Amino acid sequence: MTNFSDFPEQRRESDLSEEQNRSGAGSQKAGLADQARDWGQDLKNRASQMGDSLGQGAREQAAKVKDAAADLGTSASRKLEGVMQDQKNAGADYVACVAEAIHRAAGEFDRDVPQAAQYIRKAGDQVENMASALREREPRELLQDVEDFARRQPAVFFGGSLLIGFAALRFLRSAPASLNQRNEGI
Repeated sequence: MTNFSDFPEQRRESDLSEEQNRSGAGSQKAGLADQARDWGQDLKNRASQMGDSLGQGAREQAAKVKDAAADLGTSASRKLEGVMQDQKNAGADYVACVAEAIHRAAGEFDRDVPQAAQYIRKAGDQVENMASALREREPRELLQDVEDFARRQPAVFFGGSLLIGFAALRFLRSAPASLNQRNEGI
């Protein structure tokens, strides 16, 4: 026969064991939650470290690119300065040749028109001085001087520009003809 007096106690014992099971499951759930939270925090820390590392690497690469660009700019600037210097010297040599031609022309006028020869010789001296100035001065200084002269004497500057243009055109036209004559002689 069933003892009803034991029933409430059995019920209490079964309730207690269920509660213990629930609290054990709850503590297991809490343990899993803590473990997941720790993993999440660890993952967050690693991602932060990785981001910092990538950021530092990007900054280092940017600095290297900046340095390389600066070196390239410096190299290009030096090459440009070298080319400008070479062109300036070539221009000075050409002007010196023109000065020599003017002096030779003055020698031709010595017999017939000595007064004209004197003026032509002075012009040759001025052209020679200009050749020396071209050799000795920096291109920026020369450009500034030309600009100043053009502002002070616009008509003379324009006339001189025309004469230089005609002389350059004549020189360029005569150069290929002399090259053709050399080639025909070969």
